[in-house]
Amino acid sequence: MRYSFHLIIRNEMKDEYIKRHKNVWPELLKLLKEAGVRNYSIFMDGADIFGYWECEDLSRALGIINSSEINRKWQQFMSDVVITAPENRTGDTVMEVFHLD
Repeated sequence: MRYSFHLIIRNEMKDEYIKRHKNVWPELLKLLKEAGVRNYSIFMDGADIFGYWECEDLSRALGIINSSEINRKWQQFMSDVVITAPENRTGDTVMEVFHLD
């Protein structure tokens, strides 16, 4: 299944957001893979961030990610850059309206 999310970053922090995502922690990448997340991309349009990712079992993936200490630390690390609250970033409420394989 395909999922997406939208969040907003602070305008003055665009470069910092990019910098931090060029150096995503290896432990976080490992966690995402263990949770079954694949084909994960993040796109930026001004202060708007759009993420796209795939997984077979959303509940399982979010359970693993949201209960992990490494995710908690990453969310804290990003909290000075991101405006959107973590509870609004689950991705399960964004409706796909078109897809072309």
